[in-house]
Amino acid sequence: MAFDLDEGLYMFEITLGYRVGDVEHVTVPFVVQADDAEEAEEVVMEYLEEMHLGSKFWIAELSEPYERDGYQRLVDEGERERWDRLEDYSEEDFQEILDSEEI
Repeated sequence: MAFDLDEGLYMFEITLGYRVGDVEHVTVPFVVQADDAEEAEEVVMEYLEEMHLGSKFWIAELSEPYERDGYQRLVDEGERERWDRLEDYSEEDFQEILDSEEI
């Protein structure tokens, strides 16, 4: 996993919540890079708005910050799961998440 040195000092794992019918669900964690927790939340909310998903998904959980190198080391050593970066998911990917729960 390559981290962009200009994106932020820390890595955050973020889980999104969503509702299908009357049932709330959560996604697997995604990785977001930011300088602090507030910026990580802003990055996620802006991303969801850009993908027209702001009304369908919300931040359910935000991890404590991990230093980039430390996070990479934890992933490499198998102590942390290798989650996908949020920006690697498209609007269609998120729609598939919603559709899979409607069955």
